[in-house]
Amino acid sequence: MQIGLTRNDIKKAIIKSQHCQRNWDLSKEIPQEDLDLIIHSVTNCPSKQNHAFYRVIAITNRDTIKKVHEETKGFLLPNGNWTTNSQTLANLLLVFVKVETSTAHKRKNEAYENSSNGAKERDANMAIGVAAGYANLTSSILGYSTGCCACFEESALQEILQIDEPIMLLMGIGYKNLSKNRRLHHNTNEEFPTLEKENIEVNFVK
Repeated sequence: MQIGLTRNDIKKAIIKSQHCQRNWDLSKEIPQEDLDLIIHSVTNCPSKQNHAFYRVIAITNRDTIKKVHEETKGFLLPNGNWTTNSQTLANLLLVFVKVETSTAHKRKNEAYENSSNGAKERDANMAIGVAAGYANLTSSILGYSTGCCACFEESALQEILQIDEPIMLLMGIGYKNLSKNRRLHHNTNEEFPTLEKENIEVNFVK
């Protein structure tokens, strides 16, 4: 795919990437070249001194995705009902998993062990946040919709995925359902609320 982007195109992709997609067109399949580019974005983005603080599980198997989705019943709707987070039912589901840093960076690991200010935890969370942001924006530029989920039963997901490490974030990526409002649940048509984007102050120092 040839991508020629103007500044306006990039702005539109940024705005689109803010919006959580709750329902999907599962009749389509993400091409391998796009999957490769999304994975490239999460594995080659910046991290503190190039440490690998995380790994990513990329799931396209529908049975596994459905099992993960069933363990995301952590969203309280305005009507008082709890519901699952259907952004996880996307064509592609990324699972960000925190891992121990490599012994290849001996000096940095020693500094972490001697630190009492939570630097290792901070740097790991920052790296995962940056990676998720790269995946989100890259997917938006490619024309896909996304939705992030941090409401899940971790132990149940660890059992489904056969892992022991902490699960930090789920991100659905895929084709939006053009026949439904993006805020309607994929399965039940329950409507998720939305909040206006708050202003973020920027101060220039010239």
